[in-house]
Amino acid sequence: MRKFVISLMAVTAIVGGYFVVSYKDAVIANRSRVESYPFYTTGVNDEHLIAHAGGAFESNIYTNSLEAVEGSIREGRKFIEIDLLKTTDGKYIAGHDWELVNKMMGRTGNKPVSSEEFLNSKLYGKYTPMGEKQIVELFEKYPDWIMVTDKSRDVAKIAATFPYPDRMIVQVFGLVGYVKALKLGLKYPTLRLKGGRRGVKEIYKLFMDWINVKSVILGEKSFEKNREYIKELHDKGVTVILYGNPRYKIVDNPEEIKKYAGEYIDLVDSDYLKSL
Repeated sequence: MRKFVISLMAVTAIVGGYFVVSYKDAVIANRSRVESYPFYTTGVNDEHLIAHAGGAFESNIYTNSLEAVEGSIREGRKFIEIDLLKTTDGKYIAGHDWELVNKMMGRTGNKPVSSEEFLNSKLYGKYTPMGEKQIVELFEKYPDWIMVTDKSRDVAKIAATFPYPDRMIVQVFGLVGYVKALKLGLKYPTLRLKGGRRGVKEIYKLFMDWINVKSVILGEKSFEKNREYIKELHDKGVTVILYGNPRYKIVDNPEEIKKYAGEYIDLVDSDYLKSL
């Protein structure tokens, strides 16, 4: 047992040393960053609604289709979430999950498909699917919108595929992931915050503060369990992004959002809302 503990401590020291050497500059630069993200808000504004999965289009949600995204842009949405999935040939496509993607393609099951097969289909028989090329074209065609994405853990591929580091809010998993995103040049990584039944651990809060995390994203359940801490983060200038789904009570309810917007949360990932 003693040998195991010593070995574990050695591995921890090596990993910790590697992290310090590899990401020291990114941490130091971020610790000196004093300004809040430009989309941090202290007031209610329709602009701070995120169109989830492209936004609802013709009563359909989660399509991540070209029609949904362009419809949201025409309606004035600045922040649009696009879910990213990897195909069998390693390309990104816009899709919420493979089971839904297959359903929209008229198939069954939850197996990934190739990018060619996906892009040559029509979603629900009528909507245009999007791959890497189509998403890049959206960045070029509409210079004001910001992409929010929260599925892929491959931050390096996201940064390389979509060279718009100041126009993406990329969800990252864990503090190491947050620092990696900074080192890759992404300006607005947002830390996935999980509260658990007992809330965010105090040691985790200390590390968040030390790294100077500037943005967090969390679900409604975690928000309910950590409301005081979320208020504390918001008051320090940390951008707070809330997500949920149509079964929850806040993200598609304008009156609920108004209760918290500007004091607890800044951006809300909503399927249906176009205004508050």
